[in-house]
Amino acid sequence: MRGGIIEILRRLDAPESLLREVSDAAPTAADRFWTFLAERPARSHNALLVFDNADVPSVLAANGRSTPSDGAGWVRGGGGILTVVTTRIGDPQAWGGGVRVVPLRLLDDVTAAAVLRRTAPHIPDPDGREAMELARRLGGLPLALHLAGMYLTSPFARWHSFAEYRRALDSGQAAVVELDSVHSDSRATVSRTWELSLDALAEQGVERAREMLYLLACFAPTTPIPMAMLGSVLSETSLRALAELALIDAVAVPGGLPDLTLHPVVADTCRTSMTEDTSIPELAVRLVSSYAGGLEVERPADWARWEKLIPHIEALLTWAAPHLDTPTLLSLLHVAGRAHYSLTLIGSKEGAGGEGIARLLLAAASRLGDLHPEAIAARHGLGVTLSARGRVREAEDLFRAVLEDRRTVLGDAHPGTLRTRDQLIGTIMAQGRYGEAEQMYRDLIADQEASLGPEHNDTLTTLVDLAWSVGMQGDAEEAANLCRQALEIDRRVLGQEHPRTLDAWADLAHWTNESGAHQEAEDLGTRVVDTVSRTMGAKHPLTLSTRATLARTLAALGRIPQAESMLRDVLTAMEQVLSDTDARLLTTRRDLANVLATQGRTHQAERIYRQVLQLQQQYLGLAHPETLKTDRLIALIGDERFGDQAAPMSRRLRRTGKG
Repeated sequence: MRGGIIEILRRLDAPESLLREVSDAAPTAADRFWTFLAERPARSHNALLVFDNADVPSVLAANGRSTPSDGAGWVRGGGGILTVVTTRIGDPQAWGGGVRVVPLRLLDDVTAAAVLRRTAPHIPDPDGREAMELARRLGGLPLALHLAGMYLTSPFARWHSFAEYRRALDSGQAAVVELDSVHSDSRATVSRTWELSLDALAEQGVERAREMLYLLACFAPTTPIPMAMLGSVLSETSLRALAELALIDAVAVPGGLPDLTLHPVVADTCRTSMTEDTSIPELAVRLVSSYAGGLEVERPADWARWEKLIPHIEALLTWAAPHLDTPTLLSLLHVAGRAHYSLTLIGSKEGAGGEGIARLLLAAASRLGDLHPEAIAARHGLGVTLSARGRVREAEDLFRAVLEDRRTVLGDAHPGTLRTRDQLIGTIMAQGRYGEAEQMYRDLIADQEASLGPEHNDTLTTLVDLAWSVGMQGDAEEAANLCRQALEIDRRVLGQEHPRTLDAWADLAHWTNESGAHQEAEDLGTRVVDTVSRTMGAKHPLTLSTRATLARTLAALGRIPQAESMLRDVLTAMEQVLSDTDARLLTTRRDLANVLATQGRTHQAERIYRQVLQLQQQYLGLAHPETLKTDRLIALIGDERFGDQAAPMSRRLRRTGKG
């Protein structure tokens, strides 16, 4: 900084005494400098003075130890001079009341992609999509965009397209490190930029700042990191210092500690130095495992914390897993398996099945060999995902292979083997093979009772699954009895508001209505809706499906307008949280068509029926019982027998066994 000031003074023909004061860092240097500028030659009026990269504000203070906020240091204005300071320190208190803080936002995707294309004009990208995706991956950071473009135009580049470079970043390859080899200018070097800031903190005694930054870089960038997860390694001094340098950001959390975020390029830069020395990634896995150890997968109150944790587990699976030792990898796979299971229960459109984490889990577990129990469990988890997304034929094939391996490795009586059997039967049910599924469920329950006991969670879950296979074949009373049997034990063993208890209760309401006991079903359904909505949330799929059941019950009781209004409300919510081909959504659409048809609004009903039929034919198949039922309703739409044929379609809540 002093060298820059001296250069300015020389160009303005300043006296040697002033140059010496600046060179010697005399306490009066800043005052003398600004006094000289006030009396400067006319040619220096209307000037711009820039202090660039001023990430250590004390350098600009009068004494070099405090901050320039008192206006007695180098940062001043007036006299026809506009002073601009570029810095990562955005705290106005560090600069004083006479300074206007102007945050520089990251580039938007379109502008950022234009920077890439302008910097690397010869990289082919006909529709501009690859540049857009890389720009988004680099977070719109101008320096990173410039260096990425410069790298791709270098004759030494390993990657030769925007897409290849983005995949290299996603896979954890040392793309950012190779950027440094293209351009040695320290101001244009991503990694050196961060390291200079960390060196400055270390010199000021904040020695753990580098460790904390590297630890945070292990997790998902730009995604809030719960500070509570850092536990005993938390260094508030280091985090505060990193925030002041804008290497991390704090995100306020009502009533608790703030979450932390960091820029993706910072994370990429730090990660490249941690692939050999894995002590910090291993620490990150221990922290995640410890934090997750305090969370229950089947406790709705913990689901929001699981959702915040999952992106960080995915980040560790993506880049750290290939470098971890086996015990640490096993720990990561265990917590990732629990996280994946939580997603199948949470019920959001993204969470239903959790294919992203399922495939990352499978890739990470492949290191252990195909027959390692964790690798087999990962394949089971992927099968759960495929089934939840309606790809039941593919899931059936996968579960059959997993079942064979689990029997070989774990034995027939192992809980994991039994869970895979339950999932396999579920795919058979989803394809409409109800009789085949019923016998398989009965055989499974006998084996579960012998191995796990008649009151084990998995045994009771299969009992409710059996109810569906029986009910879908027309015996609604037996289905209701099976649900009532499971519900009684669930309430005693798990509690009134456990998700499995609520699921059995909702199913009891469904089959009670199907059996013709509509008034009893209304009483059940009303209580179920209130409890499930309060426990799981108004837009959880179980809440929505129980409301749809209640609407069907109201229709059966002749309260058609009320039923129609409820179905429309439910459909609006379902379309927000479920995929377009989800069986529960298709069922509810057909229920609405049934209600419209019974009011004589046949044209509206037929349009909905045909939309449902098209999706059922595509995803369930032409011969599926539910496809045939919809086809039959279309044929009968104008027939007087319609009211007898428009029995509410049953829905299948796919239950997912922990893997």
